[in-house]
Amino acid sequence: MLRRLLAAFLSGCLLAASSTFARAQTGAYAEVVSVDAQNFPQISAQLNVFNTSGGFESNLTASDLTVYEDDQPLPVDTLTQLNIPAQIVAAVNPAPALDKRDSNGVARFARVVEALGAWANAQSADANDDLSLVSLSGVLISHASAQDWFVSLSAFKPDFRKSTSNLQTLSIALDTVTMPPSQAGMKRAILFITPHLDDPNIDNAITPFIQRAVESKTRVFVWFVDAPDQFVSASANAFKSLALQTNGSFAAFSGVETLPDLEEYFAPLRRGYSLTYASAANVSGEHRVGVSVKTAQGEISAPERTFSVNVQPPNPIFVSPPLQIARKPPADDPYNADVLVPAQATLRIIVEFPDGHPRDIARTTLYVDGVKTAENVKAPFDTFTWNLSAYQEGGRFLLTIEAEDSLGLRKTSMEAPVTLTVTHPPRNLQALYARYGAYLTTGALALVGLIVIGALLWSVRGGLTRKKRGASKRAAYDDPLTQPVAALSNATDSAAKRMIMSRLPVFKWQNQPLADDSAPARLVRLTNAGEPASAAPIPILEKETTFGSDPVQSLRVLDDATISPLHARIRLSEDGTYAIYDHGSIAGTWVNYDPVSREGRRLTHGDQIHFGGLVYRFELRQAPLAQTPRVSNNL
Repeated sequence: MLRRLLAAFLSGCLLAASSTFARAQTGAYAEVVSVDAQNFPQISAQLNVFNTSGGFESNLTASDLTVYEDDQPLPVDTLTQLNIPAQIVAAVNPAPALDKRDSNGVARFARVVEALGAWANAQSADANDDLSLVSLSGVLISHASAQDWFVSLSAFKPDFRKSTSNLQTLSIALDTVTMPPSQAGMKRAILFITPHLDDPNIDNAITPFIQRAVESKTRVFVWFVDAPDQFVSASANAFKSLALQTNGSFAAFSGVETLPDLEEYFAPLRRGYSLTYASAANVSGEHRVGVSVKTAQGEISAPERTFSVNVQPPNPIFVSPPLQIARKPPADDPYNADVLVPAQATLRIIVEFPDGHPRDIARTTLYVDGVKTAENVKAPFDTFTWNLSAYQEGGRFLLTIEAEDSLGLRKTSMEAPVTLTVTHPPRNLQALYARYGAYLTTGALALVGLIVIGALLWSVRGGLTRKKRGASKRAAYDDPLTQPVAALSNATDSAAKRMIMSRLPVFKWQNQPLADDSAPARLVRLTNAGEPASAAPIPILEKETTFGSDPVQSLRVLDDATISPLHARIRLSEDGTYAIYDHGSIAGTWVNYDPVSREGRRLTHGDQIHFGGLVYRFELRQAPLAQTPRVSNNL
């Protein structure tokens, strides 16, 4: 009697222990699921972190993580928790034990289907789990929603009594679950519904399947459906090892126990993290990424993954750089020798990224003839101000730009040549009069006025004296005896005329003829002091003569930095007069220190012409004659 009671007690304890399910208790781990370098230098990665009980490690922050890129520690910028669908395969291993019925005539497999149906119906319509169903005959349905999957499960009616359980169903399940997922980062799970296996070598037979599941990071959840006396069999122990070593769980079911809630299995599998960080990679090729995670249970290191990227330095480019810049006195004060405009030039650039990965700019620098002239170390990086006030002489300068990005990569642009023309105003007396002519004229008029007034006063005083003398002379002329008699001969008359002519000023031609040539007009080069230079005169032979530095556009080439390609032209009119026209030159054209516009100005003999910094005198071959004084014979 005592022996029977003891056997019943042990059987009850064993049944109670077997009715509970075993959950995996393995080491915590982390894994980098994928790395995305599409938005380089920002790198994105998916991360999974699990604790020692196999649950998802939630409530992590960016400060809990450190990224190691090529062994260099980098901070994590953002960390976001994700909801990711799971890839789940239900594998049914048919055998007579699954068809065993209770007192109500309900088979054990029917109870299993009922539990699975309750889980499937509880899934929301937008649930995206990837579900498959396999058995000994192969795949019954794959990549289905929960509703479609359960419809296929309900229609599954195998002949359990004629089936023999084996590991073929588990092999098909592993093949199905390791197929490429429909979404990156999906975690894998197998629900293996099986009775015991009559295989004395079950421990060795199950080992390759455990290795496959571990390598593919597939969790295997085992529902061991059989009689209670099989819960401690070698087969049951082998399936417990399968579940524990793959971070799954084991549950024994004889038909009366309560099956676990599948959501407890799959909920941790639907969670993950997305992180971003700023890459420091500055060379093209493959790079390694690992992650270290600080948790309450200690630090976890995720194995490294790799990504490839094409990295090239930034390319700075000038935007419409000026070909010529002219510095000259202001238009409203053209004879001001102390001020030249413009005092600065604004240059604009763009920075391109040939590798297709735009990123922050750290610095842009302007060089003029290799000398650093301006630099931007903060935004805006695309604008420079070139200070021109120090340039008092013209010349040709080479401009370059260097750009450096946030990765420390730098590149210099192509050279941009710029011709700088500096035109100083004339400094002789004529320029002085041109600038201060109004004041000088006013002063001269005032002086003349004073002289005239003084002369009038002097003449009034002298007139009074002459009046007294005239009165006495008239008295003598009134006496007939004292009147003079005029009796001049022709010779005497001619001598008188010569005497009068000798006292008049002699007028000469004001302009001498030009040197012997056929040109009706010419330009004589002058120095800055107004004296003729040693250069040969320029004959004006054509009806229209163009002047400039470009031999293609200009008939007469003037070799000076202040001369534009097409600077000005002189045109002979039908009436025989000459006119000069400016063609929008940078340094300008002047006649007698007055600027010449595109409308032109008529030229006269002796006019002084400025082409930029060059000075010429306009001369006609047939110079106009000065007016000759004429003497009347009426004495």
